[in-house]
Amino acid sequence: MAHTFRVHGEMTAKPSSGSPSGCVSFSAPIDESISLSKEPATAEYDLTADAPQAVAFGALSQANVIMIKTVGGKVAATLTSADGAAQVIPVDSFALIMSTTVPYTALSITRAAGVATTVKILLGERT
Repeated sequence: MAHTFRVHGEMTAKPSSGSPSGCVSFSAPIDESISLSKEPATAEYDLTADAPQAVAFGALSQANVIMIKTVGGKVAATLTSADGAAQVIPVDSFALIMSTTVPYTALSITRAAGVATTVKILLGERT
């Protein structure tokens, strides 16, 4: 059964109070979607050691959508794609990556040294 991954809403940046002169405000709609060929792979990892934890892709051969949520600490997400290996992205406390033309083929997560961290991950493969 095919699935659709969709992010819909609005992003804004504005002063936290009042409307001070010269402060820039920004608002833009978001409506991104991608058709997935298989059911998304989801996993939860309780990182209790400092070594990298490989993320299982399950039935997926690659990921065009990667969503990471951390609880308790930050992680370094190390990604591999045709654009290169060991692409490190810090995640503190949420990251969403959508890449329609260059899928990721491997992912590992590494917690901050000595900080117990729970990580929830969703992976999706494009149709």
